[in-house]
Amino acid sequence: MWRFEFVVHENEDGLKMATPTESQKIIYPYLTHRGSRYGLREDVSFPEDCIEVLRSRPFSFQARSCNKWALGRVILAGDAAHVFPPFGGQGITSGFRDAQGLAWRLALLHQEPHANHIEVLRAWYLERKQQLERSLAATIQNGEFVTQRDPLRVFVRDWSLWFIQLLPRWRRTLEKGPRAAGMIRYNYQPGLPFLPDSSGGRLLPQVYAWDYPSKKVKFSDDLIFAPDKKASLQLLLLPDSPEDANNLLMSIDDVKGNDYVRTEEATVLIQKHDIQPTEIQQLVDHGKPLARVATGEEFAADPDLCRNRPEPKYYDPYRISKDVRGMKFVVVRPDRFVYAACRTSRELQDILNGLGKSLVPCQSIKNIDSCRL
Repeated sequence: MWRFEFVVHENEDGLKMATPTESQKIIYPYLTHRGSRYGLREDVSFPEDCIEVLRSRPFSFQARSCNKWALGRVILAGDAAHVFPPFGGQGITSGFRDAQGLAWRLALLHQEPHANHIEVLRAWYLERKQQLERSLAATIQNGEFVTQRDPLRVFVRDWSLWFIQLLPRWRRTLEKGPRAAGMIRYNYQPGLPFLPDSSGGRLLPQVYAWDYPSKKVKFSDDLIFAPDKKASLQLLLLPDSPEDANNLLMSIDDVKGNDYVRTEEATVLIQKHDIQPTEIQQLVDHGKPLARVATGEEFAADPDLCRNRPEPKYYDPYRISKDVRGMKFVVVRPDRFVYAACRTSRELQDILNGLGKSLVPCQSIKNIDSCRL
């Protein structure tokens, strides 16, 4: 399957350019090899009778987003809610993000039939529109960058990219791509389900983790959101050492969970990779669900996890702890966004006490008794 795109100039008719006769003039040269490459006098073309054109038409690049993505019992997501130009692969990516942010909210609404579904869904698309606007801006910028036709600007663009490669710091920023700007973070608006004063609203980074029970390197997301966990949101503990891990686990014994967070499902990710077996053995023997951050070299050496994957570049195993500013307890939503983070078990209890009201607001005062707060 081949896909060709070419520019229709201002003085050209798009419908005429989409006809087989006109499009062949532009496309077929790309399907032709010079005969000199093979010691032949004539050029070698792909056989025309082996080409079947499935679709040919003019189109314009567009970037649009609906004002509302939910109304009554109707929800729009993916391409139904927003349209991207094809300069960055953000169309299908944003569709996945829409579904990921919507799925856990629908599950909550199913559990809480008296919740104000209008406000819950409104919070969903208000969050998504924040990220969408940034993705749209980046996509449009990419499009203008790669479709530039002014010879002077093309010259400056190409030589600027070449020059950047000579400066290690700039080259590193370029190679890191979107990672250089950090993880996405939502700006708080009333009704959004996270606590902005407690590091909430930030997308949780994914790191490599050495899982002690399986003795394998895994993705941190696979540990935090393991299939056997039942709670809507997950609790992540970030101790600095095995001893600190034991203290944190003991501290949450007195924390009362709820229908949304179960403390017994907490994931422990020690923020230290050079741990001696003797330091961790006692906790492992007691059946504690422990993991530690893993290095990029450990990931690259894993035959199952790293098969057909490039070796990680500019990887930071302590990215999670840095992004939550060294907090020990992190409450994570199913879409990988941080609801809140704190340092003490007492602060964690306060967060859990107000969790239900934040996630599923009631429809009205009449229904206040029916809502589980």
